[in-house]
Amino acid sequence: MQNVVDISGQGLTPAEVVQVARSGARVALTREAVDRIGSARAVVDEVVHKGEKIYGVTSSVGAKTGTMLAPDKIPEFNRRLLLTHNMGHGPLASHETARAMMVVLLNSMATGYLGVRPVMADRLVEALNGDRQVDVHLWGSMGQSDMSPIADLALELYKDHEFAAGEALALLNSSALSIGTAALAFHDLERMLDLATLAGAFSMEGFAANPSIVSEAALNSRPFDGVLRHGRAIRAYLDGSYLMRAGGPRHLQDPLSFRSLPLIHGTAADSLAFAGRQLAIELGASQNNPIVAIEQRQLVSVANFDMVALAMALDIARLAMVPVVTSSTERLAKQADSFWSGLSVGLIEEDGVGLPGFNGLAQFHKSITSEARLLGAPVVSELASSSHSNGNLDRASMAGLAARRTAEMATLCRSIFGMELMVAAQAVEMRKASPLGTVTGRLFTFVREGVPYAGAGQRVPHAGAFLDHLAANEAEIDRLIEAGMAAAR
Repeated sequence: MQNVVDISGQGLTPAEVVQVARSGARVALTREAVDRIGSARAVVDEVVHKGEKIYGVTSSVGAKTGTMLAPDKIPEFNRRLLLTHNMGHGPLASHETARAMMVVLLNSMATGYLGVRPVMADRLVEALNGDRQVDVHLWGSMGQSDMSPIADLALELYKDHEFAAGEALALLNSSALSIGTAALAFHDLERMLDLATLAGAFSMEGFAANPSIVSEAALNSRPFDGVLRHGRAIRAYLDGSYLMRAGGPRHLQDPLSFRSLPLIHGTAADSLAFAGRQLAIELGASQNNPIVAIEQRQLVSVANFDMVALAMALDIARLAMVPVVTSSTERLAKQADSFWSGLSVGLIEEDGVGLPGFNGLAQFHKSITSEARLLGAPVVSELASSSHSNGNLDRASMAGLAARRTAEMATLCRSIFGMELMVAAQAVEMRKASPLGTVTGRLFTFVREGVPYAGAGQRVPHAGAFLDHLAANEAEIDRLIEAGMAAAR
């Protein structure tokens, strides 16, 4: 039976956005949401009937703010307002991103703040449940609403629809593309951090690192939530490992990319937790201007289209992952370097030809890690222009860019941590380390199902083959991750 996500205007989660966008879950408006949409529209109709001057509803917008609209010209004004802002070009959003955008917009309508008619929400429900393909351009948002991408969506979904007062502006003020992209990206980034912790534990076995860093005494001396959770997860992954026995670790103190593992990953987890809370609020908040205040029977002018909260949260999330990817590339390089690992040069047995082995993969790893690090740069530090709309639009949050960069970072992280798993497996096997941890032992088997050990005279396995294996078996990786995280709770 196909899953159905109820859309109420409240409590929509990134996981539910993922279900609709990627897994094809259907959507259904709750009875309360339908009633709220109708009540909000009734307020708008009352205000229009009274002839009140309301931005974008009975008056024009932007540089022509205050210019009253003739009632018989409102449908034409709405249609042409969408066309005026339909300047998108360049790359198109993926189908899953467009679906994420639509479910966020539907949830926004369900809050009642937009004041659109129920028929507009019904069109979105039909489009989502019919898996309709809509071309939406990614470029064109300053983070003060997603005007141009929303115009793409609106002109397609509502091409035979006559807009009522305020409906076009209610769409144009939406940041549904930024929020939908952010929900997908955040879901992926959280998962990548958990994968990084699993990979880090495996690298500890490959390096024969000292596990004292995840002892309860060590963790309790830095009792941050993330440090405790990820440190205890590492300990659970390594339960039963040779590292936990006398004589297992090679050194009293390892390089910081190993020694600081719970601190780096725990700090990232706490930062992602903050970002997640902000995103959860944004999913149920209004991005519209004006908003409909149902109880007060009025429309209120606001600046809710300013997405600085989302942009800042995503900047923090990406920045939190920079030390995580940096330490990953250092662990990989040190395992491939005989000076640090105590193993063969490049983690490959000498065959008389003199090839560098896994050092080549380490160089590639460093290149994409550098890209991920650059994506960590914040976007909220931009300098906006004061020359638009008579100086009214004098700032921008660039939330759409923040969301796209977060999605790109999550994609790079899959490769970064996947290759760390490959190198750790080679080091473990070359070191003849045993026994492995209860979870890392299963992880070793998983890696070897994707790529073989590289013996003397054999080429280093292509990373693409293992990454395909990783993508095709996400459920197995999730089970391994959960085995450690469950013990850490």
